[in-house]
Amino acid sequence: MTPLSQQNRGIAAVLLNNVLLGFAVGMFLPLVPLRLHELGITAGLIGLNAAASSVAVLGIASVTTRILRRIGYPVAIGLGAVLFALALLGMMWREGFGAWTACRFVAGLGLALHWISSESWVNQAASDARRGRILSLYVACFIGGTAAGSASLDFLDMSGNRPFLIMIILSVAATALIPLGRKGAPPTGGMPTAGLFVRVRQAPRLMAAALTMGIAQGSALSLLALYGVSAGLTQGAAVWLNAAYLIGGVLLQAPIGWAVDRFDRHRLLVYMALAAAGSSVLMHGFIGTTVPLYALAFCGGGISLGLYTAGLALLGSRFQSGGMAAANAAFILTWELGMLSGGPLAGGAIALMGAVGFPLVTTSAMMAVALITLRRRGDGSAP
Repeated sequence: MTPLSQQNRGIAAVLLNNVLLGFAVGMFLPLVPLRLHELGITAGLIGLNAAASSVAVLGIASVTTRILRRIGYPVAIGLGAVLFALALLGMMWREGFGAWTACRFVAGLGLALHWISSESWVNQAASDARRGRILSLYVACFIGGTAAGSASLDFLDMSGNRPFLIMIILSVAATALIPLGRKGAPPTGGMPTAGLFVRVRQAPRLMAAALTMGIAQGSALSLLALYGVSAGLTQGAAVWLNAAYLIGGVLLQAPIGWAVDRFDRHRLLVYMALAAAGSSVLMHGFIGTTVPLYALAFCGGGISLGLYTAGLALLGSRFQSGGMAAANAAFILTWELGMLSGGPLAGGAIALMGAVGFPLVTTSAMMAVALITLRRRGDGSAP
């Protein structure tokens, strides 16, 4: 098998791994808060439980490069999935807020290690000429798996251990795929040891763009349905608004990946951010309609989530010669901080100003992405 064939096989193994683990994560994210609610846990404590995963991301990101230098991409991805499965076993063994919050933290460690390692493998293995298309496939695989996993809960009995057993089986199956592509994994032994904040200083505008992307995407992913209800939609219509956003995020990845490989990536990032901002404003204007509203949510979701693909492609070009894992961890860290901030910012804006507060936050965040990227183009500095 030629080196290119091995490389392609490795990328394919990572993509399939992300479909299966994404399905499990899609089940996990709504299942845990619903089960805690059934136990009588307050909304505030359920929010703290969810924050345990984000805290884990902040904790593991700083040591991921050291882990990868020692054990390599295939073992790190497998270890991440195994930690997630062990956390699920812990949830099956003991039910309750304290135990499940501790397990949520362990799950967050595993998923963060898997996330950073998967993205770094794919980004490092892809040639610059096809980086956008491969990364768009990667994002579509994970989002598609997550959306399917969430939808599957509508057909499953969410009580008892059955959903946890399904998630564990999916995690194990995902892990079993990685050895099939291990020969195509990029080497990690010579990774630079420079830490996260060194990478942030090397690409400050790209990291700032990741932060503001995270704010916009965190607002939409957590509060789009609530925004719909606040704007006068029924609960069912608001849920489909959220669904249209996610479906756009999956189906528009391919054309976005093609565009990322064909056009100037900085200029494309500006245009995409402006288009996402415009779709948010227009969606509010068409809130009483059907076809225009869902079409705008579809396009807005595709473009907004496609910004992550474009950002990863820029990251890969910037750090192709070395430091990919640390740069990817820094990118994820800043994006995750934005995600954490997006929900509270949009929720506060809705509480203060009504439904119009939501597009105000998302549009401002996307305009910030455009302005940050334009400033880079204007002064010729590092991204």
